[in-house]
Amino acid sequence: MFTLFPKNDPAQALRIRRLLIGAWSYVMWMALIVYCHYQGFIRLTAELTAATFAFFLLIQALFYVFMRSGANKRLNDPSMTLVQMMVAAVGAMIVIYFTDVVRGIMLLGYIVTILFGVFRFSIRQYIVFTVFSMASYSLVILLLLNNHPQNINLKIELLQWVVLAVVMIWFSVFGAYISGLRQRYSMANRELKAALNTINELAIHDDLTKAYNRRHLFEEIQRQKALADRGRTFFSIALLDLDHFKKANDTYGHLKGDDILKHLIQAVKHEIREVDCLARYGGEEFIIVMNNTDIKEAEECAERVKKTVEKLKFPGFPDSFGITVSIGIAAYQRNESIEQLISRADDALYHAKSAGRNQVVTGYPEGT
Repeated sequence: MFTLFPKNDPAQALRIRRLLIGAWSYVMWMALIVYCHYQGFIRLTAELTAATFAFFLLIQALFYVFMRSGANKRLNDPSMTLVQMMVAAVGAMIVIYFTDVVRGIMLLGYIVTILFGVFRFSIRQYIVFTVFSMASYSLVILLLLNNHPQNINLKIELLQWVVLAVVMIWFSVFGAYISGLRQRYSMANRELKAALNTINELAIHDDLTKAYNRRHLFEEIQRQKALADRGRTFFSIALLDLDHFKKANDTYGHLKGDDILKHLIQAVKHEIREVDCLARYGGEEFIIVMNNTDIKEAEECAERVKKTVEKLKFPGFPDSFGITVSIGIAAYQRNESIEQLISRADDALYHAKSAGRNQVVTGYPEGT
């Protein structure tokens, strides 16, 4: 279904909103022109007034169609701010040409127009628009001298030209300053967001392995528990412990031991889903929280992880070097505590270790 603003493109929707604000400005100015027509301040007939009104609404409609189609996104300035302001300046020039007594008041149209560039223009763009505006007003003065010399006082017109030039230059400098502040603010805001994202990542991840840390682990289990207690979902956990890891540390050193953990965790991440949570529980122990996973599916996942680790080769270690993991799994039972759930997985892990390691053992609830 067609919508006035694109729903999946916030930047484009903002550009179209600015365009429609500009269109509303045209409506207000045309209302003023109609008033001037009935007061005899303007040399446009009713037909020409209506035609001028329709022409500029048509221009705005074409701008809208161009933007709504997305064709503007191929331009260096997708907002087309300078083009829109030049069109508005042409409109102001036409109105000024056909007014006599209130021509000085109509010059405010230029000022209103330049305000649209305050948050977008660079100093170069402001200079271009100022030169264009002053040139267009100069053309109006020349046309009036040639076609309606009785309706123009050259001294007053030149004074208005100088005042407009000063005001436009001031607006250009001030507008460029505001635009520069906006750009610096936007850059600072982006840098702040990036820094906050980094801080958030550091706050929930283990520094060494980049798996989630213990605090985030318990937050995730608590979230899964709350959903499961309301009957919305279910989940299982797998408690992993590296077999004989202390021996590897003693043989190759702790730095090499760190390399083992990092390489192993990256391999394990490839064996679980994005919705699952892999976290460092402590030392060489890790927990996988498996969303919407029953005990059978958890066993399959644990077996897959065990086999992957068993076949894993570690860069910088002898080809004969390998590591294995023992895994205890448990499926959450509604309304049991987190401690009870982890205890069942821990008991299962203990049995896996006692049975010779490199095994997956399931921790069932009492009475099953």
